Amino acid sequence: MYTDIKTILKNAAENNYAVLATSPINLESARGMVRAAEEKKAPIIFLLGQNMMRQHAKAELIIPMIKTLAEYSTVPIATCLDHGNDPERLMYAFRNGFSSIMFDGSLLSFEENIKETKRIASICHQFGMGIEGELGHVGLAANGDEKDESIYTDPMDAKRFAEETGVDCLAIAVGTAHGEYPKGLIPHINFDRIREVKEATGGMPIALHGGSGSGDENILKAVDAGINKVNMVTDVLVSMREYTRKRLEENPKIGYINLMMEVEENVKSFIERWIDLTGSEGKAELFKPVDRVGLLTPKCAIGLGE
Repeated sequence: MYTDIKTILKNAAENNYAVLATSPINLESARGMVRAAEEKKAPIIFLLGQNMMRQHAKAELIIPMIKTLAEYSTVPIATCLDHGNDPERLMYAFRNGFSSIMFDGSLLSFEENIKETKRIASICHQFGMGIEGELGHVGLAANGDEKDESIYTDPMDAKRFAEETGVDCLAIAVGTAHGEYPKGLIPHINFDRIREVKEATGGMPIALHGGSGSGDENILKAVDAGINKVNMVTDVLVSMREYTRKRLEENPKIGYINLMMEVEENVKSFIERWIDLTGSEGKAELFKPVDRVGLLTPKCAIGLGE
């Protein structure tokens, strides 16, 4: 069932759980992720970044694949352009079947971020698309940005941002960062800040970026504090890389198709564990098929029961 992040995350916020958001880079990873979501009866969000589409998988190729998997699936599945800030890439997403956009104006001034996010949100909603904005700045683990509390999200700024932009979800900075942390480092997440932002925004869906490497206990506590979307990309890519390396060392002559099938199983198991961390197991049963006009076709759109 193909839907948008607004539909999925509204349910998550109302029922106090989080949804895993991760990146499929090929058929095997996408299929493994969908199979994991079906096994756990959990909604899932697929992220596709600007650089990923430039370097590897163009939307014209990967979005139809994901939509086909979604139409045959029994669980809610959304796609989201991740950290979109290039006008050309945003229009590209509108034209090529994304159901949602994450607009990243975090490097703009506060006032400009509100102005631009509001403009993009208006366009998204006209097309029936969900939109996530970002306030504060989730930097890079390689730079140690997770330690810089000056870039954390201010709760009162978050309240104004949510009210004026009309976003469906807000990504906040609370101590995580993108990419791989130095070996042995687990970030310190400000759980009180999550609760403060949640309260200030009236319980709106909020997202934690940089979930990779954050530690199971931190993820569980973040969800308990009010996080509704957990982004995790680096960890699953590392898992795929390491599994492939291990199997080639064990059997250098393994058939490529067999190797890819094994990687798919590895992805499935890996994603199942993360679904457990988010608390979304069984939550697909809270959704039901509905007719929807605009971007989504009636047979694959979903919404909430009354």
